[in-house]
Amino acid sequence: MKKGFTVVEILVSVIVFAVLLAFTAPKFVSLVHKAREGATKHQLVRLRNAIAAYYGENQGEYPTDDLTSLVPKYIEALPKADVPGFKPSNKVSAGSYEEAFTKTGGWAYVSDPADPRFGDVFVNTDQEDSYGKAWHTH
Repeated sequence: MKKGFTVVEILVSVIVFAVLLAFTAPKFVSLVHKAREGATKHQLVRLRNAIAAYYGENQGEYPTDDLTSLVPKYIEALPKADVPGFKPSNKVSAGSYEEAFTKTGGWAYVSDPADPRFGDVFVNTDQEDSYGKAWHTH
């Protein structure tokens, strides 16, 4: 008598494995998405902290460039924003709110002193995060 599994036993094992995978794969993808989102929110906090440090050391003046003036004194490098639908990017669109908010991924920074949102930085997308909050209002 041969030892080993029958075709039916192997088929049942494969089906059970496929069913388990079908239940766990979407949860795994969701967790990866939330981890990337959390990392981007953390990078946004780091970027805002660097702007606040610049503001404190420059007599209440925000940077008026594309935030390159923060590197390397206030932050070692401009961090990357990683949001669905865009490649991770550290590109900063700057200008008035309307000029900066191009919805192209990366960061948007309001560098126009005449704009009421001067000094504000946010993720440059009109999408919502996993909690239903718009990224550009974080």
